[in-house]
Amino acid sequence: VPRDAPPTCCSSPPSSPPSRLPRARSTATAWPSGDAASGGEASPDGGRNPFAPLVELWRRTVQPLGDYGFGKRSVWEGGVGLFMVSGAALLALALAWLRGFQLRSRFRKYSAVFEFSQACGICVGTPLRIRGVTVGSVVRVDSSLRSIDAYVEVEDDKIIVPRNSLVEVNQSGLLMETMIDITPKDPLPTPSVGPLDTDCSKEGLILCDKERMKGQQGVSLDAMVGIFTRLGRDMEEIGVHKSFKLAEKVASIMEEAQPLLSRIEALAEEVQPLVSEVRDSDLVKDVETIAKGLADASGDLRRLKSSMLTPENSDLIKQSIFTLIFTLKNIESISSDISGFTGDEATRRHGGTSSC
Repeated sequence: VPRDAPPTCCSSPPSSPPSRLPRARSTATAWPSGDAASGGEASPDGGRNPFAPLVELWRRTVQPLGDYGFGKRSVWEGGVGLFMVSGAALLALALAWLRGFQLRSRFRKYSAVFEFSQACGICVGTPLRIRGVTVGSVVRVDSSLRSIDAYVEVEDDKIIVPRNSLVEVNQSGLLMETMIDITPKDPLPTPSVGPLDTDCSKEGLILCDKERMKGQQGVSLDAMVGIFTRLGRDMEEIGVHKSFKLAEKVASIMEEAQPLLSRIEALAEEVQPLVSEVRDSDLVKDVETIAKGLADASGDLRRLKSSMLTPENSDLIKQSIFTLIFTLKNIESISSDISGFTGDEATRRHGGTSSC
């Protein structure tokens, strides 16, 4: 080693300028090719990854973007933005569809007015039912000194209310919920137009739009409370003292009837041996024999009747009756002639002269 050469322990290698790779090469490193990515990565359980085709498709799709300088972050940001834009578009379409559905359903509804003598808890939102199925609700209630007007709205114009229907306001359920029940009666109409048609009122078969119809009170909690109140007042008028007196009289009658019941019991005990003796004796057998003989005799009479009353015998009997009637008529005519002959005055004189 020369003397003027610096020691090796203190020498440092000359610094080389940092190498700069081409941008396309760095992007290629950031986005590996599909062949390197799909190098047959195996799942932890030893099988092939089921999402490998999708990952391969995604990498091949973003490969051109990586070649043009779009990094992974840029692609994800663009995907998120596209997702938000598509979500906003779908939300706008859904809102527009709901708005159109509401508009269509609003045009298909029709309203009517039911008049009741008592409200019975009718308010806005009270359901309207046809044979137990809810078809609408009450939208307004107007009260007056004469009646209560409930304005209802039917959800579909295909639901018709016949004019001969029974309209009742009922209260049912544990909480006594108020509802308007419509029960169609026979004969059921077959209208040719709907309730929103202009010719509906001319046909007069169903309840048309904005028409009125009278209803009546059905099952009501107020009516039941009134009935129990009247019963309580009647019981107060009768009085508890009278009720106790009635109970005492019933008890005394039962005490008086006790000896009679004991006598009836003793009589039944005395009659029971007689009944057993009658059962054990031959009387029952004799009665059975007599009944059997009567049954046989009735059978013989039926057979005799059937053998005698044949069609031929019936015709002969009818002919004999006709002949007898004819003979009686002849005898009657002869007797009338004889009475007329003997009733003549000249005949009587001649008879008297000849007798002398």
